[in-house]
Amino acid sequence: MSDGLYLGREFLPAKGAAGERLELDPNDLLTHGLIVGMTGSGKTGLAIVLVEELLRQQVPVIAIDPKGDLTNLLLLFDDLAPASFEPWIDADAARRAGRDVKAAAADAAAAWRKGLADWDLSAADVAALHRSREAVVFTPGSSAGVPLNVLQSLDAPAVPFDSAAEDLRDEIQSLVSGLLGLVHVDADPLQSPPAVFLATLIEKRWRAGKGLSLEQLVSQLADPPFDRIGALPLETAFPRQQRQAVMMALNNLLAAPSFETWRSGEPLDVGRMLRAADGRPRLSVVSTAHLADEERMFVTALLLDKVKTWMRRQGGTTQLRALVYMDEVFGYFPPHPANPPTKRPLLTLLKQARAQGVGVVLATQNPVDLDYKGLANMGTWLVGTLQTQQDRERLLGGLQGAGLEPSSLQGLLQATTARVFLLHDVHRKEPCLLQSRWALSYLRGPLTREEIARLDFARPAGPAPAGAATPQPETAPPVLPAPFRQLYLSRCGGSVASLHLLARYAARYKGLEEQLAVRAWPLADAATAADALEAEPLEVDEKAVVPEAPAGLRYLDPPAWLASGGAKAAIERALRQRLDDKLTVTVLHDPVTDRLSNPGESREAFAARLGGAPGDPAAEKLRQKLEKKRAELQAREQEASARKQEKWLAVGSAVLKNIGLFSGRKRTVSGVDSIFTKNRMEGSAEARAEALKAEVTQLEQQLAAFSQVDPARLTEQAVAPVRGGVEILRYDLVWVC
Repeated sequence: MSDGLYLGREFLPAKGAAGERLELDPNDLLTHGLIVGMTGSGKTGLAIVLVEELLRQQVPVIAIDPKGDLTNLLLLFDDLAPASFEPWIDADAARRAGRDVKAAAADAAAAWRKGLADWDLSAADVAALHRSREAVVFTPGSSAGVPLNVLQSLDAPAVPFDSAAEDLRDEIQSLVSGLLGLVHVDADPLQSPPAVFLATLIEKRWRAGKGLSLEQLVSQLADPPFDRIGALPLETAFPRQQRQAVMMALNNLLAAPSFETWRSGEPLDVGRMLRAADGRPRLSVVSTAHLADEERMFVTALLLDKVKTWMRRQGGTTQLRALVYMDEVFGYFPPHPANPPTKRPLLTLLKQARAQGVGVVLATQNPVDLDYKGLANMGTWLVGTLQTQQDRERLLGGLQGAGLEPSSLQGLLQATTARVFLLHDVHRKEPCLLQSRWALSYLRGPLTREEIARLDFARPAGPAPAGAATPQPETAPPVLPAPFRQLYLSRCGGSVASLHLLARYAARYKGLEEQLAVRAWPLADAATAADALEAEPLEVDEKAVVPEAPAGLRYLDPPAWLASGGAKAAIERALRQRLDDKLTVTVLHDPVTDRLSNPGESREAFAARLGGAPGDPAAEKLRQKLEKKRAELQAREQEASARKQEKWLAVGSAVLKNIGLFSGRKRTVSGVDSIFTKNRMEGSAEARAEALKAEVTQLEQQLAAFSQVDPARLTEQAVAPVRGGVEILRYDLVWVC
């Protein structure tokens, strides 16, 4: 299998047929993507093909599914036999076509065998995809799939509040907006007293390291642990009578039997949604088709904020680490001035997630559904047949803004038809037409909750996948080789722990401050210590590593090489020989000032810092140099002026000395050498002054660049540690749960 995403073949409109195989580099999706096309364009089929290919390349996917189409990704039939298709045949559709269910299943199986063969695929590819990923369908508010414990998000965060205050406040805002939306209470985060009150209450608890249950939230509306909100007394800002109304609304929600499913199931943990226990990539389909509009908005906003918080805790990378796909984004990312709670986290992901290796792909029927700022951050466009002239003009405007010719775009857009898309990728030389390949998954269409319940997908209580390490039944941890002791790190609050190699190190980079970090690499699938460093590490808060095991913990088997002797030496050797190769960071470079950003610093923050804020050392140094050069220039200009006066005085003197030449009384010329000397001195002084003028102009331009920084001029640059610049400060083995 190649390393590219096999989306289909290039379509040749002159021949009306597909040509060469067309692949997309997975890392192209770090600049995000858009799939757009009217009903019947093949948009959903192309999206499913894209997700299949990402999973084949071991890239995990979170797919937000407001319609129910993406659950088709779990309809993988290894044998392509009619009996496998039969339970999923739409009986009504078969009846309208004059076929019974068995005959329709046979037709579907035959169509899938032929369709795959036409695109150089087979049942073996279906089976390989089935084995290589784990799939889960999450159904918040329903037990049809795996329920999501959305209200578990009221628990205190695992990190100190101040270490991620911005992200945690965004999570609080989404949580409060969602809860109040469920009871139809105004949830404006700045203007609504209930929203401000609840956000203040949750933040105070989280800052104290304490979580809340919904019952506690309701009770503290009546008797809050503070008496002021901002500068006003509580009874002025949010009187008791108003609090009572909100308290009753939330209590009624809490008492409703149907609400119980919102409080059970898996925690909304992005790390667990992306990787299975055995390390395979996960396809996590979050199905919201069964929810009311305000419930969908609640779940989607909270999930996107969780993804954003998780993303910010990841190290920088130039490889696609994970992808978030959202189908039918209408209403979730609208143009200004609409501002639903999903818009803020989506825009943040589109602007910043690239540095941490997270891609976002959105799908919609109409490009006018999307905020123009979002369109500007998307590097891969897959445009199918569009319904209206307004849609075509919106897309043409965006593509022309990317430097593409209107005439060629018009021709390509007119050639789109079912399953034929215009592909514009900023990483390719020119746009082309793509005919999407046949999907490995059976494209049945939206599944009902009853049908989702029949799907075969991973459930928390189910058996471990074949080949996965099995948790040991005893609660005592396996023996570790000397001199390692038992250490523990609780990240997700899970009950199963796997062994990781933990290292604290200092790395020096040219042009950057020394970087101190603590990371942990999983050992479960590592055949050697060196192999462990090839895996994706976790960023670790060293204070959270403790010698006490959480209660009721079970353990995955450690790798065999740890028990073979020489484990300590092997780990030391691997860290010494391999670690520095894994610590390349991607930073931003300013070509004007030749300065580098700090690792993880956003484009906007770096641009602001380059703007020469008061006390900025580089700007102050430049100002001092400019003042010095200006003083030198003034002195040189005065010298040049003096030399000019001396020259003309010499000329006048020579004229007076040689008056006799005109009367015949004097036969030799005198004073000419002095004139030439003064002229040379004047020219030299003027030349030095001109050179200084050029230097002053250049310095003035550089200083102006400090205060007029366009973030677009910043470019990404990979920086490796200097030779011998990595120092291992600590290494240990740690159980992570």
